[in-house]
Amino acid sequence: DDGKLSLEEFQAFFSDGTLNEEELEKLFHTIDSDNTNNVDTKELCDYFADHMGDYEDVLASLEMLNLSILKAMDYTKRVYESGSNVDQFVTRFLLKETANQTQSLLSSVESAVDAIDEQTNPTRHYPSKDGHGLSDTWYDNPVPSYSPSTWMVPREQGKSFQAGSPDTKAEGLEGQINRLAKLIGKLEDKTLWFDLHQRLSDSESTACTYLLLVRNEMTVSHKHLGEFCSSLKQYLKSVAGERDCFHVTAVKLPDGVTFIVYEFWETEEDWKRHLQSATCKGFQHVKVDTLSQPEAISSVAVPGRRAATPGG
Repeated sequence: DDGKLSLEEFQAFFSDGTLNEEELEKLFHTIDSDNTNNVDTKELCDYFADHMGDYEDVLASLEMLNLSILKAMDYTKRVYESGSNVDQFVTRFLLKETANQTQSLLSSVESAVDAIDEQTNPTRHYPSKDGHGLSDTWYDNPVPSYSPSTWMVPREQGKSFQAGSPDTKAEGLEGQINRLAKLIGKLEDKTLWFDLHQRLSDSESTACTYLLLVRNEMTVSHKHLGEFCSSLKQYLKSVAGERDCFHVTAVKLPDGVTFIVYEFWETEEDWKRHLQSATCKGFQHVKVDTLSQPEAISSVAVPGRRAATPGG
């Protein structure tokens, strides 16, 4: 609790099977620059800062991501306090997509850590995807595990969600992902229409109008990636300006070559007219030349906004 590590504490904390006891002792005295036989936080930071390499950019990006997530949660809170049903739906959709992609990134890093640990000590027990091992040293911090495609977060009835506060900036990325996952679960409880195939309740003499959500997944060949990205940007800009398109967004998956475009159209007829437009046909020609496999298109009607029923 004094913010310093003795040699014994240092060895216990950093013992991961890579360095033996003598090597850890030598490292301890190297880090202990003021020769006090204790290593404080500043000395640890100074040592690792001198050996960061490419991880300097990674950690800087994580700090920016941390702040961006806090900002996004503040925005989400405002939308759920005063936004329309459609605004809330789109925000929740983007929030879930953010959680999915961030979890995918964390899973990739976790796999690399497991592979390195196994190479260092093949006899050690490693946490599986369904649970965590008994060992709890510094490299065993559990990554939150929830299915990207299924809601796995326990619902917390009777609690209101809070926006990010300055205190949360001290949390690590893992803490932010946990907060993000919990927020998704809470928003799910506050949403009347989280099931895309279930109509809104008409108990208050209201009816629901629907938007058409179109999902287009495309895998691009590496040699045509630049051409595709340039065309995609132009396509998104053009579609965003169309009167009947409520919202359009695109995400790139961690593999770097898979893109998913989400389009919200006022009606199915509007989308079909769009398919015949010069913008769509031009992008289609580019896809023929740049995709490594056929695109996958799906659509579903999603609750959009409530409108009064006749006589209501």
